[in-house]
Amino acid sequence: MLKNRPFEQDDLSWLEEIAEAHPVWKKEEFGEKDAESYMISYSMYNGSWLVWEKDGLPVAVSYHLEWAPSNGKPWLGTVLVDPAEERKGHARKIIEQIGQSLQDKHRALFTAVPIDRNEWILFLSQCGFEQLKTEKDEADKPYIIMVKPLV
Repeated sequence: MLKNRPFEQDDLSWLEEIAEAHPVWKKEEFGEKDAESYMISYSMYNGSWLVWEKDGLPVAVSYHLEWAPSNGKPWLGTVLVDPAEERKGHARKIIEQIGQSLQDKHRALFTAVPIDRNEWILFLSQCGFEQLKTEKDEADKPYIIMVKPLV
């Protein structure tokens, strides 16, 4: 059973380590930033950074918003699993637990994926997300907007 707790300053070095092990994710999410700068860039959104633990040890990190400025709905920002714990169903369970925590107040959970990240899109589809539309960000980069019903 995975348990979660709020992300703490002491978790930054662990986040750097797992980001290094996921170079595609790191390039997409961190860009040129370090872990601390990356976390600070999300602080204005008032979302939830969670560390997910198994047997008291961190195995994953996630970020979600209960209310996003773009549409006033909940959004899944990221789920990143320690490579030693991949392919054990943790990310799927994390998405389910986040969805369960939101379903009393919301009917759907949204996410956005760079259009060229086919593996991410496939995984999210297997977790119950459906493709809704495409949008471009302020840098003209295309994304697939996906939605997962919570009811």
